[in-house]
Order: sequence, then structure tokens, then C-alpha cells
Amino acid sequence: MKYFYFFIFLFVISCATENFMLEEVIIIEENQSVEEDNKEEVIEEKEETQNIETVNKNKLKNIEIDKSEKIQKSVKKEEIKEVKHTLLENIVKIGILLPLSGENKKLGISISNALEMALFETKSRNIQLLFKDSGESLEKAIQAAIELEQEGVAIIIGPIFAFQASEIRKNISEDIPIFSFTNDGTIKKDGLWALGFSPKQQVRAIFNEMKFHSITNISLIVPKNIYGDIILQESRKASILNNIKINNMYRYNKKSKDFSKFSMAFNKENFIKDDGLLIVASGKQLKEISSRAQYRGIDPKKIKFFGISGWNNHEILGEPALLGGYFVAAQQFSYETFVSRYFRLYDAVPNEISGLGYDILALLSVGLKNSKTTQQLITFLTNTSGFNGIFGFFKIDSNGGVYRKFVSYEVMKRNFVKKRDIMP
Repeated sequence: MKYFYFFIFLFVISCATENFMLEEVIIIEENQSVEEDNKEEVIEEKEETQNIETVNKNKLKNIEIDKSEKIQKSVKKEEIKEVKHTLLENIVKIGILLPLSGENKKLGISISNALEMALFETKSRNIQLLFKDSGESLEKAIQAAIELEQEGVAIIIGPIFAFQASEIRKNISEDIPIFSFTNDGTIKKDGLWALGFSPKQQVRAIFNEMKFHSITNISLIVPKNIYGDIILQESRKASILNNIKINNMYRYNKKSKDFSKFSMAFNKENFIKDDGLLIVASGKQLKEISSRAQYRGIDPKKIKFFGISGWNNHEILGEPALLGGYFVAAQQFSYETFVSRYFRLYDAVPNEISGLGYDILALLSVGLKNSKTTQQLITFLTNTSGFNGIFGFFKIDSNGGVYRKFVSYEVMKRNFVKKRDIMP
């Protein structure tokens, strides 16, 4: 124990450094050092994930998973509150709310695997994970959260949907912090954090990148949905702050597979003043939109193409129109090593959102080792120096905000090349 506070001091100092190169926030035990192993949208998994129960039996024997769906309805509120304020006296119960059934089951399993992996790698024997299926309905998610509260959880990780998270916050004790995977920052509040990659922060980061390239006039191509509305609203603000004029806005149907009619709206004359084009799309849609824009006379050699984290997919490599384009995304190097470790355990490629689950549980594991109450834990998490995780540097504030450092990448023929760090 005499060296414990010394190592904690070293950890905090390392987090306060502005370089935050390639570290991860994985402090294991008091006598160990920090391990240095090195898309606003749900990305498709490349391989099937294994069944949780099979992995638990074979590889993660020390992880306790609650499988009981029966609830003792007679548990009193006073008893629950007492458990929440004695975090480290025995075992800290962390409730996990994920879609373990329905069309998002694969995503839920991927995240749950990453959470178990974090618990296993941090050797946090004072933490017990209690899994509940959040389903896809509001009612099921709220009921699952209430059951977790009745079972004495001190913290809840999940759900993935904003509409579920905001209502759960209203239906359980304020003493239980909730860490949701949503990227919808509008739901954040005291006691409810949105862990996802904020589209607003990404927009601010990519406008910062455009200003760095001396871009003064742009056009936008964004999806016709709520996400696209957020992008447009934030783009208008960022354009004013960076003195970049938005000349044209184009909206496309996210479900569309044929962009021939959509591309007819691209008139070369409309882009005469432009020296930049922001395309908010991903995968095959991004490739088709960009190629059709080039075909309609928008020359990427004269008008730089820009994007956000939807571009961060090697599927777009080889598209001539995107060559030399720039996009912003969270730092990827540590994520790639996370994927390697995950693959060795589960023989599958994780969903990117799983990395967020790993980060928050690893961070909670560190905080709980020196916290006696929920408030002490929150004080640790909201350290203004911030932390390093799988996706690089991030900070958590007391009002539910999570702020990340983004990286700008240039699209090359065979890979993406990191250019610079951006803190929006």
C-alpha cells in the first residue's frame, strides 16, 4: 500500500500531459504499471461474435455475470440507497443495459464481450457485472433498469439508445450514475453521460481542419434525418466561427441505394466559388456520392473533400474521388491493438462502440479502487486533466459531457495517414 498513492500520482501526471501519445488508461493493480498496448453510427461487424456464456466458461472464469431474471420486489428503497453509498466495502455491482435480443443483439454482445475483457484485464475482483437485456422498447429498458436498482447496483453502463437513457434517468434513483453509449449529447445531464462520438464535436473539429487548409467557401452533403439536422445546425455555427461560407446544402436519403437522381442536383456552376466539400456519409454511399460528384464536374484536385468519422472505413480506399481527402475521427492506434486482443479472446472483430465500453469500465475500475462513495468516484472521473483510452484523450465533466480529442487523417491509396490532433 505504501507505493499505491505514488503510482496513482504518476498516473494522474501522465494524464495531464498534453501529448497523450499512445497510452491507454489501463491501470491493473497497485503493484503494476500502466499497460501500453497499443463512427457516430453503428458500424457493421465483420465476423460473428461468440456466445457470451461460452467465452465466460472458457476464458473469463473470474467474471461474475448475473443471469437471474427474477426480482425480489420487496427490496426497500432505504436498503438500495445504503448499498449505493458503500461502494468499496464489499463487491461493487455495476448494471449493464444492452440489447441482448432483437436486431441489435450482435452489437449488444460485442459490447458485453468488451466489458468482460476490460474487467478481466484490469483484474478488478471487487466488481460484479449484472447484465440485463434493454431490448428495443422503452418499457423493457426502464423495467430492466428498475430491476438493476432493486438488485443493488451502484452504477449503470448503457443503454445504447438516447430515448431509453433519458427516460431511465427519470425512473431510477439519482444516486446511480448512468453511462450511455449514445452520441446524442442533447440528453446529457447531471448523472447521465453520453459516451458516443459527438457529431457536434466532430463538426467543430472538421471545420477547424478546413480552416487549417485555408478553406473559405464550401458546400455540404448530409443525410436527410435527425443526425443530418444536427450536422447542419452545428455546421452553420462552425462556419461563422471559422469564417467559412456555406454556399450549397444537399440532403440524401440514408436508405437509398441509387444516387443517380440525387447526383443530378450537382451543377458544376454551383460549386465555382467553393474550395471545399463536406460529405457526411460512409461506406458504399460515400464512395458513390463522391464519385458522382466528381463525374458531375466537382474536381477533388481543385475542391478538397472533407468528412467526419463515417469515412473511417478501409472500404473507401481505392475510390479516386476520395484520394487526398481529409476526415476527422478518434485516434485509432490503441483501438487497433484493442481489436487484436479482442480477436484473440473471442475469435471475432468487435464493433467500434465496444471500445467505448472497454474504456468506461477500465476507468471505473481505476476510480473504484480509491473511492468510498459515489461522489468520490465522480470526482475522480471528472478530473480536469482528462484520461487516455482506446480512442485517445478524453475528458468527462460533471454535467454529462464527454469531450474527445480528434485526429485528422488524409486518405491515401492504401491507408489513412494521421496529420494532426484537434481538440474541438
